[in-house]
Amino acid sequence: MISFVRGCPSILAVLLGVYLSPSSFAAQKTYPSISGEIPIEIENDWAFKSDDRANQSNDLYATIEPAVTIQLSRSWSIYAHAVLEPTGSAGQFENRTFEDIGLYVEDLFVEFNKDALNVKAGKLNVGFGVGWDKTPGLYSSDFAEDGYETSERIGVIGGWTVDGKAVGTHTISAGSFFQDTTFLSQSALKGRGDTRRRDGGVSNTEDFSSFIVALNGEKIKGLGNFGYHLSYMHQANGVDDPSDETSFAIAGFTSVDIGNDVVLSPIIEFVRQENPGGVQNQDRNFLTVAGQFEWQGYYVAAAWTKRHTYKKADDRDYQFQLSAGYSFDFGLSVDVGWKIAEESNAETQTVGILAAYLLKF
Repeated sequence: MISFVRGCPSILAVLLGVYLSPSSFAAQKTYPSISGEIPIEIENDWAFKSDDRANQSNDLYATIEPAVTIQLSRSWSIYAHAVLEPTGSAGQFENRTFEDIGLYVEDLFVEFNKDALNVKAGKLNVGFGVGWDKTPGLYSSDFAEDGYETSERIGVIGGWTVDGKAVGTHTISAGSFFQDTTFLSQSALKGRGDTRRRDGGVSNTEDFSSFIVALNGEKIKGLGNFGYHLSYMHQANGVDDPSDETSFAIAGFTSVDIGNDVVLSPIIEFVRQENPGGVQNQDRNFLTVAGQFEWQGYYVAAAWTKRHTYKKADDRDYQFQLSAGYSFDFGLSVDVGWKIAEESNAETQTVGILAAYLLKF
């Protein structure tokens, strides 16, 4: 062996040089690998004025959402996402300060990615609507989060992506799911209660009788990197629920540089629900119009949402919010905001401040 190496010094040197070169280390990636992030938020909301005095309160709280991705191979990964936040709302006239904190798992799934194909299986958000995620502003997503964000489901979601370059990226997806009734529906520290099949509710069926189909697009050139979302969702009824819920969502959003380092990011979304929550002969519409101006780290956002529930009931709720903030280079952002909301014929005004920081690893 020694004589062989001595006899081929030039070949061995070339091979070692290629293998040990910095570029070869950069090109190689070992598995498994771990990465993640921890968003940390501290927020204070003061509901200082309301037609219903029961709505008045002050709530100072933290929200921490650690998320970890374990990359098992080039195509396979595991994603876990937990949430630490208050369980329930502050009581009438309550000054709640970092109380009622609960910890629960919101996402835990296996993901497969290869070429244009993506498949997720486990506990996940099924991806109905985008207003709860993309609408800018401190309070802009309140109605969407309460009304149609569909998270903490056990399901399988698959998607196929086509990258058309100039015409943007488009993904068609479909999947089936049901409400999480496992031990992961509970929370540690402060209990929020668990979910059981007997509790009823839409998609609480413990079988794959609920489904979603969606079409998403983004980075469409010529329209300020325009993006869109279309989805249809059917949630089968649970125990003692009289009717299934069907929902449709359509949204458009973009980001446009209007000059002088000013970026305008508008979004509009419409959602229709028939038999929301399994309530028979009741329909509900959501309309959200929002936008944000950004300039050198500063931003101002305005958002308006109308929620119209009709047939047996006829409630016309709305919310308007105005907020502003600044994002520092080292990862800290600070927002202040005001909202006025009318729900069940009671108008409430709230002011708040939020400090957020993102840790990555």
